[in-house]
Amino acid sequence: MNNATNIEMESNESSRIYTLFYSFFLIPFMIAIFGAVFFLLFRFITFETNDASELLNQVKIGSATKRWQSAYELSKVLNDPELVPIDNSFKNQMISAYRYSINDDPLVRAYLAIAMGATRDVYYADELIEGLSDDSRESRLAAIQAVGMVGTDAAIDQLIEIIKKSDFQDERLAATMSLGFINNDSSVPFLISLLDDEEPNIRWDAAIGLAKMQSTASVPTIINLMDREYLMTFPELDQNEITSVILTAIETTSLISVEEFEPNLLDLAKFDESLKVRDAAIKSLKKNYNKVI
Repeated sequence: MNNATNIEMESNESSRIYTLFYSFFLIPFMIAIFGAVFFLLFRFITFETNDASELLNQVKIGSATKRWQSAYELSKVLNDPELVPIDNSFKNQMISAYRYSINDDPLVRAYLAIAMGATRDVYYADELIEGLSDDSRESRLAAIQAVGMVGTDAAIDQLIEIIKKSDFQDERLAATMSLGFINNDSSVPFLISLLDDEEPNIRWDAAIGLAKMQSTASVPTIINLMDREYLMTFPELDQNEITSVILTAIETTSLISVEEFEPNLLDLAKFDESLKVRDAAIKSLKKNYNKVI
């Protein structure tokens, strides 16, 4: 077992494991903010429209319950690029609604932040940066994620300060993820320092961010994330979650081409218990190393 693995395994295993597929999906992140029970209840709420402008109007004029429900639905609709209005009138109304939501239910403001982030439009960056200082934990956490989704370099310094100073691991994790989404090389030295963070999720998502920036410093951590035995040392992860982590790590190997990944991919392709993992490893070997199994 190499030194990188030893360092990883000496971490505090009692840490809550969010798992790094939060880096790739919106809904798991929102569950992390608001709770799984909330979402199980909300699944049964239906809406008659997927029109962004109509939903935004409901956010502005609806009842208290209708406002946050509409804001949530808006965040889902705007995740589809084909349904995102491109006119500045809609964008300015979104910004106005977000400003007024500072005195509303934090759920409304949080979902509006995620809705703006879902557009991937830097037009909303200044407002979302303001949200990083919200008193509400829910809306602040959503803003941290959303500035990464829009990819604004202007948020980098504040995100770094959040990671350094926040007492909340979910805020630190969201800020680490956002640095990776922003994908600015100026973040590389700080992300490298996070590879030694006491929180596993921070280390893991820092490595993914570094891989996006072509930094080989990410390699030892990504190798660990393809190691089922290593991941089983975290009791919070069940086998399905471990498989998801490994699949994400395999996907990450495509971001940075290094020879060190090949032996691990070969082992996964031949011997892993999951057919999905074996298939993903085989495809990665063929695509990145021109090796057919």
